[in-house]
Amino acid sequence: MKKILILSIVAVMVLSLGLVAFAEADTSTETPAWFTEMIQWKKDQVQKAVDAKQITKEQAELYMERFDYMEKYHQENGFGFPNGCGFGGGGRGFGGMMRGFNGVAPRTNSW
Repeated sequence: MKKILILSIVAVMVLSLGLVAFAEADTSTETPAWFTEMIQWKKDQVQKAVDAKQITKEQAELYMERFDYMEKYHQENGFGFPNGCGFGGGGRGFGGMMRGFNGVAPRTNSW
């Protein structure tokens, strides 16, 4: 009985330490290499589309402005998850998907 109790306490402590480490947000503003490579790849793809006449230069400029904005935003705010997990944010899983638990149920034809 004592062994089970001790093992349970140790397991809870180990899991709680993992949760603390997982919950720590990445607040660094250093741009990771993968992000820089991704933005450069996107810019190259837009340029290829312009060269192939698939999009106009005006459309390409809008894309480039968006990419520059993304870079600036992440340099200022980091690369963490600002609103929790899931689609609805707030750390509550999928949140407001399909009206969530707070929405009105749709009418049905059943009696």
